[in-house]
Amino acid sequence: MTIEQVIALVPSWRHASKVAFAPLPGGVTNANYRVDVDGEAFVVRIAAAGTQRLGIDRRREYLCAVTASQIGVAPEVVYVRPAEGILVTRFVAGGHLSGEEMAKPDVMRRAVQAMRRYHAGPAFEGSYSPFRTIEAYLRDARQGVSRLPLDIDELHARVTAIERSLSRGQTMASPCHNDLWGSNLIDDGVQVRLVDWEYAGMGDIYFDLANYAIYGCASDVLTEALLRAYFGAVSGAAFARLRLLQIVAELREALWYVVALSISTGWPDSAEHAQRHFARCRAGLSDARLPAWLGETRDGR
Repeated sequence: MTIEQVIALVPSWRHASKVAFAPLPGGVTNANYRVDVDGEAFVVRIAAAGTQRLGIDRRREYLCAVTASQIGVAPEVVYVRPAEGILVTRFVAGGHLSGEEMAKPDVMRRAVQAMRRYHAGPAFEGSYSPFRTIEAYLRDARQGVSRLPLDIDELHARVTAIERSLSRGQTMASPCHNDLWGSNLIDDGVQVRLVDWEYAGMGDIYFDLANYAIYGCASDVLTEALLRAYFGAVSGAAFARLRLLQIVAELREALWYVVALSISTGWPDSAEHAQRHFARCRAGLSDARLPAWLGETRDGR
């Protein structure tokens, strides 16, 4: 569907005297536009064909986005057509975050404030597990023409062992975003708001933190800073759980790009991104502290 067709669908825009639109950067599987209607600014998101293979439930996304907007951590939802992958929200000022910016103490503090608000907020629709997502991506990749690394079975087996270890210190399910990379974080210098709630659901807050960490915490010092910003202190068990879930998050991201590449070769750098995340997953699994982390998690946080 074109942006012109979407604009014509929104009831409140049909009698506008002035409508203008321009594409927005940052979308990987979605086309995004800023639409100005009689002095008000909105964002139209149009999903690409085939994105259901990436495990996106558009109805759940809509419901979670509405809940998040009601507590002030997401833009207001104005119009939605889940079956067509169309979502219209109000435009919020601010910039998307680079990895370097995510590591800055003041930005990290604002991001953590947003996370804490929705983690403690009303329950989200549905649930999310990175482990089940990894399994689904692997099934998809093996049925198609996607090129998986030669050690994929070993990587998956070792991540499955991490799941077994983490289950001994299982945390209570909380509302989670589950896709905290810089393009989904909008910072205006006062607060961070989140967009693209495509993978939101009830889940593990440590996976939210881990997803943020693989993009914004390039060292143990920064990982500890993230935990300190969230919890006020750093325990051995919390550090272990977060580092283990960073490994899981790297494999989830790598396989996301593998499946995305099989949907469309028009998304630039997907293969490169996949290889980078596979490499980071291997590095995490090769860390000499891994056995200690696995032992720490049995006591939870």
